Amino acid sequence: MSVHEETQTRRLLLIGLVASVATVLGGELPIGWVVYPKVANDPTGLLGMMMGSADLQLWQLAAGALVGGVCIPLQYYGFQGCAKLVEAGDSPGTAGIIRVGAAATGFLGGIVHVVCVALMFLCRMVDFSVAVLPRPLMDFALWMVMPVSVVFMPVYYAMCIALFAAVVRKKTDLPRWAAVLNPLTGTLVLNALPMLLPPSAFVNALGMANMGLGSVLTFGGLLCLIKRK
Repeated sequence: MSVHEETQTRRLLLIGLVASVATVLGGELPIGWVVYPKVANDPTGLLGMMMGSADLQLWQLAAGALVGGVCIPLQYYGFQGCAKLVEAGDSPGTAGIIRVGAAATGFLGGIVHVVCVALMFLCRMVDFSVAVLPRPLMDFALWMVMPVSVVFMPVYYAMCIALFAAVVRKKTDLPRWAAVLNPLTGTLVLNALPMLLPPSAFVNALGMANMGLGSVLTFGGLLCLIKRK
C-alpha cells in the first residue's frame, strides 16, 4: 500500500469511526435506554421489548431516528476503508464482498434503523393491556421492517465474515489477532450480556447499540493498527 493509499484508508476509517460513535451515542443508546418488562408466555421477549418501547420519550425516538438515520449510512466510508486494506493484500474478490456490504450499509442501513424506530413509535399508540402483540405492530413489522432487514442483514453479515476471513488468511498486513476487530465481535458479545447480567436500561441500551459498537471497535482498532506501522 502506497503512502497515498494508506492516508486515504486512514481518512475513510476515521470518517467511519466518527459516524459510528455518533450512531451509538445519539442513535442507538437512547432508543434502548428503557427497562423491558417480563411478560408471561413471551419466550422470545419480543412482547416485553415492545411494551418497554412504549415507555420511550419522544426525544429518545427523535434522536434515534435522526442521528441513526444520518450517521449509519456514513459508516459506508469506514467499511470502504476496510475494503481498501483487504484489496491491498491482493484479495480483490474478498474486497468486493466488503464493498457490496459497505454500499448496503450506505443505502439500506439507515432505512432499517428508521423503520425500527417507527415501530417503537407505534408501540406508544397501541393497547398492551391484553398482553398480546397487537395486530398493527405485527403487520408493520412483517411488511415494513422485515423486507428491508431480509435484504440488508445477509449482505452485512457476509461483509463482516469476509473481513474476518481476510485477516485470518493474512490477506492484509494486519496480525491475525486483528480479526477480532470486527462488527460481529461487538454483536456477539453484547447480545450475550442479557444472559450474564441482570436486566436494566443500561444492559438493554448496550444490546441496542451492538452493531454501532461493533463498528467503533472495527474502525477504531484498524485505525490504531495502521498508525503503528
